Amino acid sequence: MWRSAGGTYIYDFPQSIDKKPGHWNTSKIVRESTAKQSTRGLLEYEDTTFGPKKFQYTTPILSISNNWLTCPAEQLASRSFHFLESPSELEHRISTILKMRDEAGIKERPLIIWEPSPLSCKSENLAACLKAVRLVDVFSPNHLELLTLCGESPDLASDKAKLEVLALKFLEEGRVGPEGAGTVVIRATEHGCMIRSCDMSPTWMPPYYQPEPGAQAQPKTSKVVDPTGAGNAFLGAYAIGLLKPDGNHVQAACYGSVAASFALEQVGIPKLIRDGGKEVWNGVSVISRLHEYASRLGIATEGSSALEDPVPSG
Repeated sequence: MWRSAGGTYIYDFPQSIDKKPGHWNTSKIVRESTAKQSTRGLLEYEDTTFGPKKFQYTTPILSISNNWLTCPAEQLASRSFHFLESPSELEHRISTILKMRDEAGIKERPLIIWEPSPLSCKSENLAACLKAVRLVDVFSPNHLELLTLCGESPDLASDKAKLEVLALKFLEEGRVGPEGAGTVVIRATEHGCMIRSCDMSPTWMPPYYQPEPGAQAQPKTSKVVDPTGAGNAFLGAYAIGLLKPDGNHVQAACYGSVAASFALEQVGIPKLIRDGGKEVWNGVSVISRLHEYASRLGIATEGSSALEDPVPSG
């Protein structure tokens, strides 16, 4: 977390937001820049599907400096890392983290998820992205970013066959993962998500709030208020699901889809209430919703430790 300090602190970075991670029983690192504003942006959706959108930064971007990559031992030992980076920066970030872990005696390789920064998803960066995906375990642009990156029209956003072909391009030409055993996860808003790897054919998972024709009664999409941040929530929960003892990519996508559903229900972040040791988000048990979603898709939940209460993966 990065924030500006000094006389404009309250205006620039509200204390109410600053305190939220502590309430979630998570840790954070604060880097203060006394002479700069926090990075802010304006995101405008072009229609009610929350698909096409425009984004622009409204303050200068705070870049991550080398000395900001240091972190406490318990965070350095995290089982997963999620990078939102351009391909040109990704190699440095990953090599620095892995070197620090090695120097600390942490030999196990973490799960590395790469979400390419939206502004870097341009056709001129395709070659760099095809090279960068070899460093990560999961490559996850959204469907519009994938199309733009590959020089395709955003009008193809609902063409699932086209998205599957483009995902294969990264698997065959880029060889996702250090040994080519990585996975491409395309987040496609109202179309759900698509998972594909060299040993897994394209698998589409519907979003929690998108009923499909002929399906049984499902939650109303009227609860979808604001999709901002849903992709980040998806990937965080995806990592937790994948790192379960018997986790796999389909189960991980269940975790991700349910986490995204809570991010969609309000402007800002969902509300957490702890009740007798149980977590309730927006008045709903995450585990109950997880089992309901998995059951809807015909994914067995009985006796599966992959669908028990999630624990932080780091």
